[in-house]
Amino acid sequence: MGDAAHADAEARYLSGDLDFEGALREVSGSDIDRSELAQILHGFRKALPAAGPALSDHDARLLTKAGFVTDAASATAVRVDRDIRMRGLVRNSLSIPAAAERLGVTAARVRQRLTDRTLWAFQSGRNRLLPPAQFTDTGAVPYFEQVAPLLAEDLHPLTVQALLTRPQPTLAVDGEPVSIVQWLIGCAGTAAEIEQVTDLVITSEWESA
Repeated sequence: MGDAAHADAEARYLSGDLDFEGALREVSGSDIDRSELAQILHGFRKALPAAGPALSDHDARLLTKAGFVTDAASATAVRVDRDIRMRGLVRNSLSIPAAAERLGVTAARVRQRLTDRTLWAFQSGRNRLLPPAQFTDTGAVPYFEQVAPLLAEDLHPLTVQALLTRPQPTLAVDGEPVSIVQWLIGCAGTAAEIEQVTDLVITSEWESA
Protein backbone atom coordinates (compact mmCIF):
# COMPACT_ATOMS: atom_id res chain seq x y z
CA MET A 1 0.00 0.00 0.00
CA GLY A 2 1.39 3.40 -0.99
CA ASP A 3 1.94 6.28 1.41
CA ALA A 4 -0.94 8.28 -0.09
CA ALA A 5 -3.41 5.41 0.25
CA HIS A 6 -2.14 4.73 3.76
CA ALA A 7 -2.67 8.38 4.73
CA ASP A 8 -6.14 8.32 3.16
CA ALA A 9 -7.14 5.28 5.25
CA GLU A 10 -5.87 6.99 8.41
CA ALA A 11 -7.77 10.20 7.56
CA ARG A 12 -11.03 8.33 6.90
CA TYR A 13 -10.61 6.43 10.17
CA LEU A 14 -9.99 9.61 12.16
CA SER A 15 -13.01 11.28 10.55
CA GLY A 16 -15.24 8.32 11.40
CA ASP A 17 -15.81 7.28 7.77
CA LEU A 18 -13.93 4.00 8.25
CA ASP A 19 -14.11 1.64 11.19
CA PHE A 20 -11.02 0.22 12.85
CA GLU A 21 -11.24 -3.20 11.22
CA GLY A 22 -11.62 -1.59 7.80
CA ALA A 23 -8.68 0.73 8.38
CA LEU A 24 -6.54 -2.13 9.61
CA ARG A 25 -7.52 -4.20 6.58
CA GLU A 26 -6.60 -1.42 4.14
CA VAL A 27 -3.32 -0.52 5.82
CA SER A 28 -2.11 -4.09 6.41
CA GLY A 29 -3.46 -5.64 3.22
CA SER A 30 -4.75 -8.56 5.28
CA ASP A 31 -8.38 -9.62 5.47
CA ILE A 32 -8.52 -9.68 9.26
CA ASP A 33 -11.89 -10.00 10.98
CA ARG A 34 -13.07 -9.23 14.51
CA SER A 35 -12.51 -12.77 15.77
CA GLU A 36 -8.85 -12.62 14.75
CA LEU A 37 -8.49 -9.13 16.19
CA ALA A 38 -9.99 -10.38 19.45
CA GLN A 39 -7.35 -13.13 19.56
CA ILE A 40 -4.62 -10.54 19.06
CA LEU A 41 -6.05 -8.42 21.88
CA HIS A 42 -6.23 -11.52 24.07
CA GLY A 43 -2.55 -12.11 23.37
CA PHE A 44 -1.77 -8.57 24.48
CA ARG A 45 -3.71 -9.05 27.69
CA LYS A 46 -1.63 -12.11 28.57
CA ALA A 47 1.67 -10.54 27.57
CA LEU A 48 1.40 -7.04 29.00
CA PRO A 49 1.56 -7.83 32.76
CA ALA A 50 4.91 -9.54 32.31
CA ALA A 51 6.42 -7.56 29.47
CA GLY A 52 4.68 -4.18 29.54
CA PRO A 53 5.07 -2.06 26.44
CA ALA A 54 8.78 -2.77 26.07
CA LEU A 55 10.11 -3.71 22.64
CA SER A 56 12.60 -6.41 21.88
CA ASP A 57 16.06 -5.13 20.96
CA HIS A 58 15.45 -6.19 17.37
CA ASP A 59 12.13 -4.32 17.08
CA ALA A 60 13.56 -1.27 18.84
CA ARG A 61 16.41 -1.13 16.30
CA LEU A 62 13.93 -1.37 13.43
CA LEU A 63 11.82 1.47 14.83
CA THR A 64 14.83 3.65 15.53
CA LYS A 65 16.14 3.08 11.99
CA ALA A 66 12.72 4.02 10.60
CA GLY A 67 12.60 7.19 12.70
CA PHE A 68 9.91 6.11 15.17
CA VAL A 69 9.93 6.83 18.88
CA THR A 70 9.86 3.57 20.81
CA ASP A 71 6.84 4.48 22.92
CA ALA A 72 3.86 2.34 23.90
CA ALA A 73 1.91 3.22 20.73
CA SER A 74 4.83 2.27 18.51
CA ALA A 75 5.33 -0.95 20.44
CA THR A 76 1.66 -1.82 20.01
CA ALA A 77 1.83 -1.10 16.27
CA VAL A 78 4.80 -3.42 15.92
CA ARG A 79 3.05 -6.20 17.84
CA VAL A 80 -0.17 -5.86 15.82
CA ASP A 81 1.75 -5.91 12.53
CA ARG A 82 3.72 -8.97 13.61
CA ASP A 83 0.61 -10.79 14.82
CA ILE A 84 -1.27 -10.07 11.62
CA ARG A 85 1.60 -11.29 9.46
CA MET A 86 2.03 -14.40 11.60
CA ARG A 87 -1.65 -15.27 11.40
CA GLY A 88 -1.49 -14.87 7.63
CA LEU A 89 1.54 -17.12 7.46
CA VAL A 90 -0.14 -19.81 9.58
CA ARG A 91 -3.24 -19.59 7.39
CA ASN A 92 -1.25 -19.98 4.16
CA SER A 93 1.28 -22.59 5.30
CA LEU A 94 0.91 -26.24 4.42
CA SER A 95 0.27 -29.06 6.85
CA ILE A 96 2.35 -32.19 6.41
CA PRO A 97 -0.48 -34.01 4.53
CA ALA A 98 -1.02 -30.95 2.30
CA ALA A 99 2.71 -30.71 1.58
CA ALA A 100 2.77 -34.40 0.74
CA GLU A 101 -0.06 -33.91 -1.74
CA ARG A 102 1.68 -30.90 -3.27
CA LEU A 103 4.91 -32.84 -3.70
CA GLY A 104 3.26 -36.07 -4.83
CA VAL A 105 4.82 -38.09 -2.01
CA THR A 106 3.66 -39.65 1.24
CA ALA A 107 3.36 -37.82 4.54
CA ALA A 108 6.11 -40.10 5.86
CA ARG A 109 8.41 -38.85 3.10
CA VAL A 110 7.71 -35.23 4.06
CA ARG A 111 8.51 -36.02 7.69
CA GLN A 112 11.76 -37.65 6.56
CA ARG A 113 12.67 -34.57 4.53
CA LEU A 114 11.99 -32.41 7.60
CA THR A 115 14.31 -34.65 9.60
CA ASP A 116 16.91 -34.39 6.83
CA ARG A 117 16.30 -30.62 6.78
CA THR A 118 15.62 -30.44 3.05
CA LEU A 119 12.27 -28.85 3.92
CA TRP A 120 11.61 -26.30 6.68
CA ALA A 121 8.70 -26.26 9.12
CA PHE A 122 7.66 -24.46 12.28
CA GLN A 123 5.54 -25.51 15.21
CA SER A 124 2.03 -24.04 15.49
CA GLY A 125 0.21 -25.51 18.47
CA ARG A 126 0.34 -29.27 17.99
CA ASN A 127 0.98 -29.04 14.24
CA ARG A 128 4.08 -28.60 12.16
CA LEU A 129 3.47 -26.21 9.28
CA LEU A 130 5.58 -25.65 6.18
CA PRO A 131 5.76 -22.01 4.98
CA PRO A 132 4.48 -21.60 1.42
CA ALA A 133 7.63 -19.90 0.08
CA GLN A 134 9.36 -23.26 -0.42
CA PHE A 135 6.62 -24.54 -2.76
CA THR A 136 5.46 -23.79 -6.28
CA ASP A 137 1.91 -24.50 -7.40
CA THR A 138 2.97 -27.95 -8.55
CA GLY A 139 5.81 -29.00 -6.26
CA ALA A 140 8.90 -27.75 -4.47
CA VAL A 141 10.97 -24.69 -5.37
CA PRO A 142 13.91 -26.02 -7.41
CA TYR A 143 17.16 -26.49 -5.50
CA PHE A 144 15.50 -25.51 -2.21
CA GLU A 145 16.85 -28.70 -0.66
CA GLN A 146 20.31 -27.09 -0.85
CA VAL A 147 19.10 -23.97 0.94
CA ALA A 148 16.87 -25.49 3.64
CA PRO A 149 19.72 -27.04 5.70
CA LEU A 150 21.16 -23.54 6.15
CA LEU A 151 17.98 -22.26 7.81
CA ALA A 152 18.39 -22.57 11.56
CA GLU A 153 15.51 -24.43 13.17
CA ASP A 154 15.05 -21.70 15.80
CA LEU A 155 14.57 -18.89 13.28
CA HIS A 156 11.22 -17.14 13.53
CA PRO A 157 8.89 -18.25 10.71
CA LEU A 158 8.38 -14.64 9.62
CA THR A 159 12.15 -14.23 9.33
CA VAL A 160 12.36 -17.27 7.06
CA GLN A 161 9.41 -16.16 4.94
CA ALA A 162 10.86 -12.65 4.53
CA LEU A 163 14.34 -13.96 3.74
CA LEU A 164 12.96 -16.18 0.98
CA THR A 165 10.46 -13.78 -0.57
CA ARG A 166 11.87 -10.24 -0.32
CA PRO A 167 13.95 -8.88 -3.24
CA GLN A 168 17.66 -9.13 -2.49
CA PRO A 169 20.10 -6.51 -3.84
CA THR A 170 22.73 -9.21 -4.50
CA LEU A 171 20.36 -11.26 -6.67
CA ALA A 172 19.35 -9.44 -9.83
CA VAL A 173 17.73 -10.37 -13.14
CA ASP A 174 17.97 -7.78 -15.91
CA GLY A 175 19.13 -5.28 -13.31
CA GLU A 176 16.12 -5.81 -11.02
CA PRO A 177 16.53 -7.36 -7.54
CA VAL A 178 14.65 -10.63 -7.10
CA SER A 179 13.91 -12.85 -4.11
CA ILE A 180 15.70 -16.06 -3.27
CA VAL A 181 12.63 -18.02 -4.40
CA GLN A 182 12.44 -16.15 -7.72
CA TRP A 183 16.15 -16.70 -8.26
CA LEU A 184 15.94 -20.43 -7.59
CA ILE A 185 12.93 -20.85 -9.86
CA GLY A 186 14.55 -18.92 -12.70
CA CYS A 187 18.17 -20.03 -12.44
CA ALA A 188 19.82 -22.86 -14.34
CA GLY A 189 21.04 -24.44 -11.13
CA THR A 190 24.74 -23.98 -11.72
CA ALA A 191 27.08 -24.26 -8.76
CA ALA A 192 27.82 -20.52 -8.95
CA GLU A 193 24.13 -19.59 -8.95
CA ILE A 194 23.35 -21.79 -5.96
CA GLU A 195 26.40 -20.46 -4.13
CA GLN A 196 25.08 -16.91 -4.49
CA VAL A 197 21.96 -17.97 -2.59
CA THR A 198 23.68 -20.05 0.06
CA ASP A 199 26.16 -17.26 0.77
CA LEU A 200 23.25 -14.85 1.16
CA VAL A 201 21.39 -17.16 3.56
CA ILE A 202 24.50 -17.72 5.69
CA THR A 203 25.19 -13.98 5.86
CA SER A 204 21.58 -13.15 6.70
CA GLU A 205 21.51 -15.66 9.55
CA TRP A 206 24.78 -14.24 10.90
CA GLU A 207 23.33 -10.71 10.82
CA SER A 208 20.14 -11.81 12.60
CA ALA A 209 21.96 -13.74 15.36
